[in-house]
Amino acid sequence: MTDKKFMFKLFAIATSFMYEAIAAIAVGYLIGLGLDRLFNLDTVFIIIFMIIGALAAVRNLMVRVYKLGVKKDDGEDIS
Repeated sequence: MTDKKFMFKLFAIATSFMYEAIAAIAVGYLIGLGLDRLFNLDTVFIIIFMIIGALAAVRNLMVRVYKLGVKKDDGEDIS
């Protein structure tokens, strides 16, 4: 496996992380907004669910990078 191919994989993971993070935070915002309106609260659930969405996106990033590193260490083809 070439380093160039590995770098392209890392770039793909990084860009997909940005989109996933934006989507996860937006979904968390909408769920929180609905729950805040349902229970007549200010922004309690909005903050909680936005944080959960951000943490989920970071977790997905860590899992993907770990799997990519394991494949590179084992000498497997990462395509």
